[in-house]
Amino acid sequence: MQNIYKAILTFAAVLMVVYQAIASQHLYFGQWEHQTIHLLFIFILTFLSIIFKTQNKLVSLICHLCILIGIIGCAYVYLNIEELEATQGYPSELSVIVGCCLIVITMIGTYLSWGLPLLVVALTFVLYFFFGHHLEGVLYHTPFDFDYIISFLCIGLSGMYGMFLSISSDQVFLFIVFGALLSIFKVDTMFMEIGKILGRYMSGGPGMTAVMSNALIGMVSGAPVASVAITGPFVLPYMRQSGYTDEESGGIVACAATGGQLMPPVMGAAAFMMATFIGEPYSVVMIAAIIPAVLFYLAVGFGVQSMAAAKGFRRVAMDVNWALIGRRIWVFILPIGLIFYMLLQRYSPAMTAFWASVVTMVVGFASKETRPSFDDVLTGLRKGAVTGAKIGISLVLIGLVAQTLISTGMGTKLASLINMIAEGRLFIALLVTMVIALILGCAVPPAAAYALCAIVVVPTLTPMGVGLLEAHMYCFYFSIISAVTPPVGLASLAASGITGASYGTTSLHAFRLSLIGFILPFMLIYNPLFTFNTANMAWFATSPLTILISVIGLSVICYGALFQKTTGIEYLLAAATTLLACFHIFYGGHCSTTTLLMITGVTLALGLAFCASQMRRSRAAATA
Repeated sequence: MQNIYKAILTFAAVLMVVYQAIASQHLYFGQWEHQTIHLLFIFILTFLSIIFKTQNKLVSLICHLCILIGIIGCAYVYLNIEELEATQGYPSELSVIVGCCLIVITMIGTYLSWGLPLLVVALTFVLYFFFGHHLEGVLYHTPFDFDYIISFLCIGLSGMYGMFLSISSDQVFLFIVFGALLSIFKVDTMFMEIGKILGRYMSGGPGMTAVMSNALIGMVSGAPVASVAITGPFVLPYMRQSGYTDEESGGIVACAATGGQLMPPVMGAAAFMMATFIGEPYSVVMIAAIIPAVLFYLAVGFGVQSMAAAKGFRRVAMDVNWALIGRRIWVFILPIGLIFYMLLQRYSPAMTAFWASVVTMVVGFASKETRPSFDDVLTGLRKGAVTGAKIGISLVLIGLVAQTLISTGMGTKLASLINMIAEGRLFIALLVTMVIALILGCAVPPAAAYALCAIVVVPTLTPMGVGLLEAHMYCFYFSIISAVTPPVGLASLAASGITGASYGTTSLHAFRLSLIGFILPFMLIYNPLFTFNTANMAWFATSPLTILISVIGLSVICYGALFQKTTGIEYLLAAATTLLACFHIFYGGHCSTTTLLMITGVTLALGLAFCASQMRRSRAAATA
């Protein structure tokens, strides 16, 4: 029986991929028809994938019923689109029944795919739509009829429909399939070999391999848990043999994989949502994310180096299979280069992902070494389509939350509440935003956490003088970094599952390594480098140096080492250097050009003195 379900699931997945590929080139249907077909595929693949895996007969029965309801409901919407659009707010009795059914199966599918927390968050907002008029004070809203609410949540072609379903159908889905396709052409082993190059020259060794390989995989997967699943089985045993504990190994992999959602060109569903929110092409988001992403991985790399030095590891001359890299690198470089080019030329994400997938298939099949079997291709398409469908159903659920915030005015009320807590002070508002994003990120997937945070918080930050893109990037970063933030970090959970180590300790190691991820968002707001603002040229020009110094200094402060364990004097020197660098980064705009240059010079001198001391002691230890 499982083989039958597997065949049906594979057929449905391939059919969805083919439909989305055709739609990326020419949309033969109207907007609402296209979204309805996409929603139908989401329901079918989500529930079929659950049926395929579950052993629970009740869950299987519920999923079968949900598929049937989804088919009937989507068919009803497709055949009555003009009437539903014309009667928004005043639906017929049958339309209300269909709308209720679609909402219920969306909630069931989200719960079975992503767990209870996201469902609880969404359900809380939906219940507020129904019963908020019973509340008093600032949360009160005028009463709405039941039919009116169902119409705006679903059957009136809003709520479940609209922005979030469009993001899934027109931007996210084919990129997820592209990432799945790339994985079947054996580029993961190439990433490991490339990672060894850096490991040869720094004492982090296998830890550096994990960081570099995850950065490369993250460029195309945009999913922390997926990156952990790909790199973990390869690098974790190697790290264990080199002296890392299982908890340290898991923390490094989890932190490095989390950065994948920050690394262009494919940054996951949240980044595509950001482009829609700010009303700009995705290329704008992609370009804005390059410097922060590089800094994040530099920080993680130096953190691994410091950890290894503190543990007394020495550099290991790992053998690099250059021939393998040369044979397989084109399967990675050509599609990634095409993605950068097409997005910068402002082609649509769907068209870009389609042609990147075509190039990947052509180049991959051209070589016997990377050529997959037919079953491997089907497996890749099935995994990619199912992942895309599950992300899609979470976005559909977020559409209910967004509509509630709009229709009840709750979004404005929450923004006013945050503003009242902050009392108009930007730094306090940013701290409140950080807490909200991290809490949401502990409960829901990163894309959903970002969407909720952006809807509620951004209207608070922009009136305080924060640019729209910077405000969204700030929310985006904290929503992503929640993947390694205790008590619930999905990337850390996945890594600890592979190593068999303590989740709590693994999560703490990942959190420690990702400390720069909690400072970078504040730099985005306060420092001109990230917005390319050259009004204060001295501050802008000297910021790259002080930011790099602060990144290295934070690693030293966290682990008490860079090339060797620090002495007391070296530690104080590193702390003073880091504090001066941070002062320059955040408060340089209040200083004169002369003062800025003096601070930069002193910071550089202190940093060089620290590095010289460390290198002198390192050479002495090597010759001893």
